[in-house]
Amino acid sequence: MGLNVEQVRLANNEEIYRELNIHPTEPHPKEDGMRTDGREGSYEWWYTDAEFEDGTTIVTIFYTKNHFDVPGPAWPTVDIDITHPDGTKALMSSQESKGSEINAKKDICDVNINQSYLKYQDGKYILHFEEGDIIYHAVMTSKLPMWRPNSGHWLYGDKVEHYFAWFVAQPSAIIEATLTIGEKHIQLYGTGYHDHNWGNIGMEKLMNHWYWGRAKIEGFDIIACDIIAEKKYNYKRLPVFMIAKDGKIITDDQSLTKIQREDTITHPVTKKFMDNHLIYHQPISSSESYTVEFIRNTDIVSMSLLNNWAPTKALMAKLLRANPTYTRILGEVRLTHELNGVKKVYKAEGLWEQMFFGNNKHAIISN
Repeated sequence: MGLNVEQVRLANNEEIYRELNIHPTEPHPKEDGMRTDGREGSYEWWYTDAEFEDGTTIVTIFYTKNHFDVPGPAWPTVDIDITHPDGTKALMSSQESKGSEINAKKDICDVNINQSYLKYQDGKYILHFEEGDIIYHAVMTSKLPMWRPNSGHWLYGDKVEHYFAWFVAQPSAIIEATLTIGEKHIQLYGTGYHDHNWGNIGMEKLMNHWYWGRAKIEGFDIIACDIIAEKKYNYKRLPVFMIAKDGKIITDDQSLTKIQREDTITHPVTKKFMDNHLIYHQPISSSESYTVEFIRNTDIVSMSLLNNWAPTKALMAKLLRANPTYTRILGEVRLTHELNGVKKVYKAEGLWEQMFFGNNKHAIISN
């Protein structure tokens, strides 16, 4: 007999807050400290991204392991992905020796890999990447308070033996940075984001697929996710929604979030479904609501993640009919605020993603 839909949940009871030693509604910088032992059977990473005024985008990720290798040994790794305004890219990775444990504090974000680091200091994050001919140094100043959906822990299984955790240290930040590549040195100004994930089992064992999006529209900051659990957990829908305005969170009660998917096609690259129109509806009261729509225009990248695996592992995955895919989408994000029957509509260009672990070609969702 399969598991029922109650055996995966976003934990929000008093017991879990006591066990984790966290406050239900007041996230603390200590939660961005190292939460695992960094060894076999775990994963953990600290993610940052930045969009600068000149069109440059930079993503850096600090991992305790060799990327997402949950069963593998400790292997501190940091990556940087730079996209220049003309669309050209610069990629660089730095690793410490295989089997070495990451140099990171548990009571605060202070992560160090070779010459690169991410540190929380005086309410700001200091990010430094240095490897090869690339030096990137950024000061990230928060525009919004730290945030997580409820406890930030999704619990899976009859005995809640598995979990996936998410902490958003900076839902929105102002960034001042310098970037040096070889002899070229530029000053950058823009906005960004920083979050932190960890868990004790590969995400593909827990999640079938997700849509994850963020947007900035006319002073509003939005985080919207449609997470669907794996078959073992009856494809349960686990929505996440947060909207803030001028530095204050308006609502983040995902129990009220209603999601629609429209204009569904078969994607030409992944051969799986793609929803060209995602709609998140969030009531505030009987007279007020917010609706956020993600309307797909084009893809920045779309690929099978098997391309990044070692040939033997990729072959085994194909024999097991695994086909994880990833698509990064560019399009229009539309925000509608309705109050007492009066609607105001705001629009902006936005980026979002579809991450797909399962091999099913059509969506199966249990609300």
